[in-house]
Amino acid sequence: MSKKPTLEDLQKAFHFSPNENQKRAIEHVDGPLFLSAGPGSGKTRVLLWRTVNLIVFHGVQPDEIVLTTFTEKAAKQLKDGLTTLLSHAANSLDQRYDISRMYIGTIHSLSRKILADRRFSANRRRNSMPIQLDELDQYLFVYNRRNMDAILEAGNWETSDRRQQYYAINIFLGVTQGRQSRNTTVSSLISIFNRFSEEAMEPADLQKRLKKSKMPAEDKKMVRSFISMYEKYLELLAENGPNGAVDFSLLQQRAYELLLESENSSKGVFKHIIVDEYQDTNFIQERIFFHLTWGTKNLCVVGDDDQALYRFRGATVENLVQFEKRTETNLGITPRRIDLNANYRSRKQIVDAYTQFMARADWEDASDSSVHYRIMDKDIRANSTDEGAAVLSLQGMGAEEGFQEIAQFVKNLIQKKKVNDPNEIAFLFPSLSSVNVGRAIKALEAAGLRPYAPRAGSFMALPEVTEIMGLFQILFDLEEYGLTSSDAYLQLTDAQLDAARNIVSRDRALQAFLDHKKQELQ
Repeated sequence: MSKKPTLEDLQKAFHFSPNENQKRAIEHVDGPLFLSAGPGSGKTRVLLWRTVNLIVFHGVQPDEIVLTTFTEKAAKQLKDGLTTLLSHAANSLDQRYDISRMYIGTIHSLSRKILADRRFSANRRRNSMPIQLDELDQYLFVYNRRNMDAILEAGNWETSDRRQQYYAINIFLGVTQGRQSRNTTVSSLISIFNRFSEEAMEPADLQKRLKKSKMPAEDKKMVRSFISMYEKYLELLAENGPNGAVDFSLLQQRAYELLLESENSSKGVFKHIIVDEYQDTNFIQERIFFHLTWGTKNLCVVGDDDQALYRFRGATVENLVQFEKRTETNLGITPRRIDLNANYRSRKQIVDAYTQFMARADWEDASDSSVHYRIMDKDIRANSTDEGAAVLSLQGMGAEEGFQEIAQFVKNLIQKKKVNDPNEIAFLFPSLSSVNVGRAIKALEAAGLRPYAPRAGSFMALPEVTEIMGLFQILFDLEEYGLTSSDAYLQLTDAQLDAARNIVSRDRALQAFLDHKKQELQ
């Protein structure tokens, strides 16, 4: 009998040779895991292989795992990557893995699934879902004249002049542009409302905390107005439909409240919670993750505190920096820490410059030196030992000659396999209308390379536009109506028609679609 494939066999099939720390992280199975990751350290790949290890070699069912991240794009990459790895494992082991019911996606999609999941409801009944407002819906809800008037009136302003109210709100929040604009004010109010929701702050509790605050009286008065407006905002949402409405921030809060209500039944639903980009999480998200893992304590988080990009959205890097201490407090156990500190993306000089730059800042809390806003013992190292220059400068030559030199340099990068895909090379210019854009394109084309710069030329010259305009010619039989391909008004060309005929000849379904639409038009 042939030998049953191992995890290492699967990794070899994908040309992946994990370093020692990556290997330890992938093979960690029980208990909380804290992965401190540096830039370019392969953290997402480690999470995917760790998930594969749990499912394929440790018998964890996909629907017992939560794999979540911050953005829709990152979530799709996780799902696509996991599908690819499990497909190969299925073929190698003659086994099937169904991830259709797996909780894999953004934190917001996780919250939606919790609200709809019978396992988190009383008597296993399906919960009545609230109306979900996305960012645009939320904006339009607050912008609505009736809602906006009600929210502002709840603020108990001394003036009835709306523009003065707008100005007071925006000036207090440090907004510099459009301070008397209704549009700007709506965005400002939403930012405050979201912060209150993401910190799970109830209006009554906020008012109590405000009374004890030592902030100046004028500031207190302004914050009191914000709290009153937030309370009215919540009331208006509750009146929207039989089950009310929630924005993205309140969606998470509603999910957490449901978990608390079903505390006994919800703690064993998932065996593993795996969170990517943990530095971008907020207070209520942290509460959800700790609650879901209380039964098993299998919470794995990975993040890079130097890439905390979403503080303006309520994210708090302290969730990552203080994860070890907070895990001890919430789960009663110290997590295993593994540092993913090998950078595979950059040359040594870039990594060294990054390390030196980050070391210059003071990351201590000004009021408490025991509190830090960065993991202080990070040791980011370049995997590459290449001491070559990371930045090259061309001097002493004309523009045409310079771009010829650059084009040859790019061609060498591709031919020597320094890049896996030419799309990994980017050209940056101050403006796409710059004459140098044309020079660069000309030099690259002369070197046998085809650059992709759709905004650098005429919109009508884009291949997609050429083809679609040609399809319109075919669809509407323009010559029948006396509009020829040379008609100046429509700017239609023989090249467009030729391009359209070319793609139609290769696509029977498109030809059938056009024929059907022609019949409808007749």
